[in-house]
Amino acid sequence: MKLLRSLAVLTVVGETVLLASAWILPVVSEYRLLSDNISELALGRFGFIQTLAFVLSGLGVIGLAYVIRQLIRESRGASVASVLIGIYGLTGLIVAIFPTDRIDSSADVVSQSTTGWIHSLSAFVAFISVTVGMFVLTWTFARHADWRSLVVWSALLAGATLALLFVQMEGPWVGLMQRLLTTTISIWLILVALRSHKIASAAATVDEENSSVMEKQLSD
Repeated sequence: MKLLRSLAVLTVVGETVLLASAWILPVVSEYRLLSDNISELALGRFGFIQTLAFVLSGLGVIGLAYVIRQLIRESRGASVASVLIGIYGLTGLIVAIFPTDRIDSSADVVSQSTTGWIHSLSAFVAFISVTVGMFVLTWTFARHADWRSLVVWSALLAGATLALLFVQMEGPWVGLMQRLLTTTISIWLILVALRSHKIASAAATVDEENSSVMEKQLSD
């Protein structure tokens, strides 16, 4: 249970760093908050911070996928959902390794380099996978007492993510739309991580109490 709690904390840290870099880094970068993609921040001043944010987020989400699998392993849909969430984390590492090209227009999207295409396709797969995973886990949470109070927030964030996914496009607001999409996903991941930490902590307490009882019985 200690490992599960540690991985949940890593998720919170990773998503917090990702959100901070996505929203604050444009202040000191040559890239703009409203019209430039988050990934383009990795090309500008202090770009290593954005790359580090992708890595931390990716590792944290992969860890959370494992935590989810361990805590609700017997539930239908948990295995599929954990894989989908894990894919989102894995693509976080991929986009850190394969940085985006500079995208200033729709024409730039078509004429990307191989590295740029790997980045763009990975991001596309990431957003699709995590959106489906959020909906599947919302349904799964409703079947568990420990998770049930999270269902409403999970459903609202999953719905918002799906809506924002449909409005992603190149244009003057592409940066803002992508940041809103990433924010809804990160908030969902943070909420799930916090609940996972709480559940794992409660389970650890029960295990300690049971161990203490057994030790007392053996000593008697």
